[in-house]
Amino acid sequence: MYRYLVITTIWLLFSNVTSSQIFRYRLGANSSFFITEPGNAEIKHPAADVLTYPGSSDFSPAFRIGADAEIMAPVTSDFEVGMEFDYMNLYGHTDKAPLHNFFLSRNNPLPDSYPYPTEELIYKTQVLSLLGTARWYFLPIADDVTIFLKAFGGVAFTGTDFTFRDPFYRVEYDVGVLYARGTRNSDYPKRASFSGGTGLGTTIKLTDKFDFYIDGTAALINSDIVNGVPNYDYIKSDGIESLKSASCWSVTAQISAGLLYSAIPDRRLHKSNYTKSRKMNKSIFWRKKGSNPFRR
Repeated sequence: MYRYLVITTIWLLFSNVTSSQIFRYRLGANSSFFITEPGNAEIKHPAADVLTYPGSSDFSPAFRIGADAEIMAPVTSDFEVGMEFDYMNLYGHTDKAPLHNFFLSRNNPLPDSYPYPTEELIYKTQVLSLLGTARWYFLPIADDVTIFLKAFGGVAFTGTDFTFRDPFYRVEYDVGVLYARGTRNSDYPKRASFSGGTGLGTTIKLTDKFDFYIDGTAALINSDIVNGVPNYDYIKSDGIESLKSASCWSVTAQISAGLLYSAIPDRRLHKSNYTKSRKMNKSIFWRKKGSNPFRR
């Protein structure tokens, strides 16, 4: 993850030198949570409800830190577009898992005599996303505070490890992980899929160049392994039962906070240079050549 963040930072710095100073830059930390797989994520085995252990429950998310970096270009005084690199670090655990079709599939590495474990299970998922973004600064609530609406979409690369919480059982059952994709425990790369979403946030002006930034967003990722467990549909045709890989959407939520730096010149404390996001009347990057920036 860190090499991607370093590469992105270098790219942002290079862009700053070659961009005629019309961009803004953001670096932040985030925390993300898997919420659900909406709709019918998979067609369950008919006996799933009967075979599921009493007291079983879905995964509970836990706090983990991710990171994001973004370059933004104003289009109008209250609208801007950008390109964002986002790293989501997701974690969840369950004391006793419900019967997922995965446990009945041939890809389950547990022995046939014990395919459905009662032990605590966890997943660790990393999602690297390259996203196009758009923001509308629609509600100034103070001289230095503005609320915005954010929309984004792009490609997400998902990798995950699904395994026992206690390493003892990984050795006991000689499995290492129950399922892995796009991690050091797998030979397969991260799975690429579409991701998009929306959210709300605010900026708080700290200095002429720096703002404090915070937002909360919800995203849809077209992947069934965000919660670590691949999905399978139960199929019965001509009396023959089988399981087929199934794709679905995953819903995640994220809170991000960080600093926003503006490389746009002449952000001076004068009403002729203020954007709407600072209760300004003109574009922050529009200025007549050779004009006095303080002239009314």
